[in-house]
Amino acid sequence: MNELTVSRGEATLRWVLMLLASAVVLGPLLWQLSTALKGPGESTTGFLSGLVPSDPTLDNFTTAFTQIPLAGYLLNSAGIAALGVTTNLLLATLTGYALARIPFRGRNLYMAALLATAALPFEVILVSTLLVTRNLGLQDTLLGVVLPQAVSITSIFVMRQAFRAIPDELEEAATIDGAGPVRTFLGIMLPNAKGSLAVVTVLGFLDSWDHFIWPLVVLSSPDKYPVNVGVQYLSGAFSADQRVISAAALVVIVPPLLVYLLLQRHVFSGLAGGALKG
Repeated sequence: MNELTVSRGEATLRWVLMLLASAVVLGPLLWQLSTALKGPGESTTGFLSGLVPSDPTLDNFTTAFTQIPLAGYLLNSAGIAALGVTTNLLLATLTGYALARIPFRGRNLYMAALLATAALPFEVILVSTLLVTRNLGLQDTLLGVVLPQAVSITSIFVMRQAFRAIPDELEEAATIDGAGPVRTFLGIMLPNAKGSLAVVTVLGFLDSWDHFIWPLVVLSSPDKYPVNVGVQYLSGAFSADQRVISAAALVVIVPPLLVYLLLQRHVFSGLAGGALKG
């Protein structure tokens, strides 16, 4: 009986903790959605009393798209994200494979140096990166936004761990069957690391989509701004109207949510598969 009471107590505690975590995560999002759907006469300062709009409207979304070129900003972000995901996938996969499966002198030292630099915020190298980008003639270009952060160290580490988790016997069997390095990499290694590839895809997309400081510094033409930078114009034009700003912010977070929802099954399998092997 005591064990049953303890079991029920643990279950109740877990449910309470999950509800609290859900409230912390979903509460701001629901409040933002509520604000975006409110009409001009409704208050945006109340809490529980004003959570449900009395007269829901989509006019705030229409205003956000008409007052600033929000669609163009979204296209710019989509282009930056596509380039960012491509470069991150390619470079992280090749680098992770070399660090995991190709023995060379100083391999562990190189990986340690990469992980050490991951602790440095991008702001530390912002000025030097801007000077290099300017000297290469990439300032005020979308390519200049992508290349300085073309690959993340986290993605390299994820792919390294994924390739290390693949049994050596698979690679040896492919070699015995006459497969060369390229065929082994494409036919054996990549299919067995597809979960980690999904993780790197999501990480690359989120990182590219969330760019703010670097595009703001390197781009001088407003028509090339990504959506995170472009939406800031609403803060000036509608500083007192939180409804329009909330509507635009909701539009901004939709693509990352869709990418994650589409790949979440592969993301979890990738994190559980190879990311824990030392």
